[in-house]
Amino acid sequence: MATTKTTKTTDKSNDWSWEDFRPEWANEGIGRITTELEKWTDELQTRSEKFRTESQKRIEKNVKQVQDELRKVPAIKRAEELRDELQARVEKNVDASVDQIYTSLKLARLDEVKKLERKIAQLNKKLRTLEKAQAA
Repeated sequence: MATTKTTKTTDKSNDWSWEDFRPEWANEGIGRITTELEKWTDELQTRSEKFRTESQKRIEKNVKQVQDELRKVPAIKRAEELRDELQARVEKNVDASVDQIYTSLKLARLDEVKKLERKIAQLNKKLRTLEKAQAA
């Protein structure tokens, strides 16, 4: 396997730049062109961003219109009704299953515990008032 070694020669006679020999009027022209290009780039970027936001708004508006039109279609209406019915049934079945599990494990549900806590708090309050009345 042979490797090639490349050497870079740094000859002072070949180290020159076009900018060293370019006339001043050419430098000014290049500067003006660069400035104009930067302005156009900024303007193009601004227009592009504006177009992007307007397009996004139009797309969202059109999607909403299509969704509204689809909701008017009888089959879609029926599908939404079926979805709502199914969701209600599933929730009812899940609640019933959870109740069965709590009952079989002889555990109280959170709402029952909160109800009992409220009753205990009421009883404690009544007990305190009775104790104060007896002490007086």
